[in-house]
Amino acid sequence: MAEPRKKSGLPPGDPRHGTSNGYGNHFCRCDLCREANRISHAAYMKRIRDEGRLVGKHGTDLAYDSGCRCDECSEAHNAKSREYKRRRRQAG
Repeated sequence: MAEPRKKSGLPPGDPRHGTSNGYGNHFCRCDLCREANRISHAAYMKRIRDEGRLVGKHGTDLAYDSGCRCDECSEAHNAKSREYKRRRRQAG
C-alpha cells in the first residue's frame, strides 16, 4: 500500500510560493499560494464552462459548479448550501 503524502508546506523564501504548484503539490497554504490556486482553479472552471463540459455527475454540487443548471444539479447545490449554512450557525 502506498504511503500517504505528508502535508508539509514550503519553507520561507522558497521561490515556489505564490504558485499553484506550491499549493497543490507542496501543501502550502500561505496567502500567496492560496491566491495562486484560486486564480488557477477559476481559469480551469472557465475553460470547462466555455467548452460546455460537465465535471462530475448530474445531480451533484460539482456538476452545478461546472455550469449545469438542471433541476437535479440546482437542488444538490442548494442542499449543500443549506447544510453549510446550518453548520456555520451551529458553530456560532
